[in-house]
Amino acid sequence: MGKEDVTDPTTERLSQLVSTLAEDTIFVLAGDEGAVAAPPFEALAKRRADVYAGILRGVARSTMVTTFDAWVVDLARAVAPISPPDWLPMGALLRAHVTLEAGVRGLRSLFSDKPSDKEVQRVTRLGTLAVRLLRQVLAAHGAESSDDARMLGAFVASLGLPPADAAGLLHEPAVPGLHLDVYGEIPPKLLSAMLEGAWLAAASDGLHPREEEVIRAFAAKASIGLEEVEAGRAAALARVEVKRLVGLATIDCVRAVLRDRVPGVGEALPTKLAVLLLPRRYREEGLSPIQHDAPVVHARRYLALSRDERTRVLGMTWAAALYDDPSVARQALLRARFEHVAEDLESDGREARTLVTGWMSEVLAATAKELAVPRSEVR
Repeated sequence: MGKEDVTDPTTERLSQLVSTLAEDTIFVLAGDEGAVAAPPFEALAKRRADVYAGILRGVARSTMVTTFDAWVVDLARAVAPISPPDWLPMGALLRAHVTLEAGVRGLRSLFSDKPSDKEVQRVTRLGTLAVRLLRQVLAAHGAESSDDARMLGAFVASLGLPPADAAGLLHEPAVPGLHLDVYGEIPPKLLSAMLEGAWLAAASDGLHPREEEVIRAFAAKASIGLEEVEAGRAAALARVEVKRLVGLATIDCVRAVLRDRVPGVGEALPTKLAVLLLPRRYREEGLSPIQHDAPVVHARRYLALSRDERTRVLGMTWAAALYDDPSVARQALLRARFEHVAEDLESDGREARTLVTGWMSEVLAATAKELAVPRSEVR
């Protein structure tokens, strides 16, 4: 008798959860330079618990491959109070607790799960200034692009504002001139965070003189010294170069490991990784080999990456390998390819594999346990 071609709905949904966990892994490792040392997977799992449970009920969710922009916004909101992505301009502002997504803190948390009106006003005031600054920078040399809209959407969502306030801020047109006195007294640390975000937004597609003019005008109004302004500019340009190398390395590694899935995830995932990881000025450099199905050349091209950066690259690569829930036999093949690209990076891939597989297995095991043991049988 031949093997029956029957897919159990529960198993199919668990397989979909594997894809979601792989995507979440990629997002975390793509967006936090410190994620290798202490990846916030457990904290993210708690904030994404409703999404994971919804998958098992057949609820549709945004995905990296099919609804990329919505997926970026959803994940940016989820990680906002945990580890805001370093590619997100104004991420430093979120790390300084300018977000309502973190929930209620301090004594108030004993009595209410809602932030105070004062806290809502604070985040609204600072978030509005940051968004308006970003809009001025982005509009300085052309119309808003899809990248701009996605980045602004991710930042506004990360603020955790009431829906009406968020919608108004998201669709507000760019208005020249920032009158800082309108926003009240702002701590220097937060003004510096806004400066950092403005430089990062401008540097992504190459600094334009009009963008620099906007940023320097803001710095002057905020009484930020020239030395700090120039240091911020240099730091943003340096980050763009690091991101280029991490992005290209990840794309090459994923293409090599999934080379027999083209067309399919072997093409779709590297394409989305190019958009997620590469600054706009280097986007075409990553997309062109995918579009032309050019072979991946293993020539130790990425040895300038640090040890942690190589682990991030390999972590994203292994997550991509697990994306379509491969069988045990296929995992053996994927692992052999993975170890080959790890060798090209002069790295031991075990740390990256353990990092990724460990947390995914924990979430899957906990979920499967709930499915396997009916609540009526739990004592």
